[in-house]
Amino acid sequence: MSAGHGFLHRPGDSPVHRLTPQTKIVAAVVAVLCVVATPREAFWAFGAYLLALTAVWAVARVPVRWFAARSVIEAPFVLLALVLPFTGAGDRVDVLGVSVSEEGALAGWNILAKGTLGLLTSLTLAATTAPQDILLGLQRLRMPSVLITIATLMLRYAEVIVGEAKRMRVARISRGDDPRFLWQLGATARGIGSLFIRSYERGERVHLAMVSRGWTGRMPDGGGSPEVVAPQRSAPALVVERLAYAYPDGHQALFGVDLEVERGERVAVLGPNGAGKTTFVLHLNGVLGGGSGRVEVAGLPVEKKHLKEIRRRVGVVFQDPDDQLFLPTARQDVAFGPANFGLSGAELDDRVDHALRAVGMEEFGDRSPLHLSGGQRRRVALATVLACDPEILVLDEPSANLEPVARRELAEVLLGLDRTMLMVTHDLPYALQLCPRSVLIDGGVVVADGPTRELLADTGLLARHRLELPFGFRLD
Repeated sequence: MSAGHGFLHRPGDSPVHRLTPQTKIVAAVVAVLCVVATPREAFWAFGAYLLALTAVWAVARVPVRWFAARSVIEAPFVLLALVLPFTGAGDRVDVLGVSVSEEGALAGWNILAKGTLGLLTSLTLAATTAPQDILLGLQRLRMPSVLITIATLMLRYAEVIVGEAKRMRVARISRGDDPRFLWQLGATARGIGSLFIRSYERGERVHLAMVSRGWTGRMPDGGGSPEVVAPQRSAPALVVERLAYAYPDGHQALFGVDLEVERGERVAVLGPNGAGKTTFVLHLNGVLGGGSGRVEVAGLPVEKKHLKEIRRRVGVVFQDPDDQLFLPTARQDVAFGPANFGLSGAELDDRVDHALRAVGMEEFGDRSPLHLSGGQRRRVALATVLACDPEILVLDEPSANLEPVARRELAEVLLGLDRTMLMVTHDLPYALQLCPRSVLIDGGVVVADGPTRELLADTGLLARHRLELPFGFRLD
């Protein structure tokens, strides 16, 4: 999961690595401006710039081949630079018996020299400065916070794309493919198309995770305190009545879900794939809406005018923690939600510390989520929601892809939380371990509701809805 960092950042302890990030950012910007401003005829100057860069590489102990491998992205511009001497207008001269345009040759040289030096300068900055340090340097240089947020999301998105591309490449090679050969060009092109589709889908899921934690498209101003609407203590934690919903393509996912959950209950939401479980939970804090029926959280209707408070009360932990972790460090990810809800300063720091401590990740706050194990990332994802202090915790497949030890550790964390909890899961033993009550959704409606042990003991009910206990699991 460290694909993006490993591709562009080369950790080290050289004098260049130890320079403050803002110093390196300013130096890189000044160097690029000098390159751009240099007349194309000043060949000696471009040679001096390249010599200075190679001196920096030597001090930083980064080999030239590292830069060569990552300069392939410049190939289209190199091709253009090579074509211009033959296609350019103006006076022409013979070179080795070939007629070339003087103006075209100079234009090609200008593109090649300035483009290459600009790219190498950027790669030098990336190689010697960790991504989170670059963002920290931008903050110290007082760049507008909205630009830093955009840069952060772009960085995270790039890391996801690189990671996806590497996994796809490994999958192809494992089945006898070799992307280096020309006859595999068709498969490579299809893979690139699939990569962009996956990236788009990932972007949509990340956006849903942001919205569920109070993101409105505007940066928190850091002022004031969160406006909290007092819950109705006599009202149930959650009331859902006749909830129906169809997606824009016409697919009807919910046909009339009815559910009531009391405060402090832990309820498992079971059902086969395509039953409507995820669509259902996305209605609980207003990420999805526009259907029919009624949803209330502690007596507060899930309506547009209440969405900010609803999203504070209902925290959704998504199935894939990588959809929920999109900032450079775990601590920043955990702070994202409460900052959107109005916390700042010491109060925000205390909330983040408490959330990380609750999931046993207080020592990992300054680590990149991409450098954590699957179980650790899932716990940080849980902390990002706990930091918002929700009344209802909604977990989508919390045990998915976890090794047994991480699965047990997460269960211990969840059992220690004093929260109303809804857990969407296919893991029937996990539902039995964590949730005394279960509801079974299929075909967009609730088809069973009762004690978890009783539902799991009804083998006929499970079979009718494509559920079954793991081989060897016994309810006695």
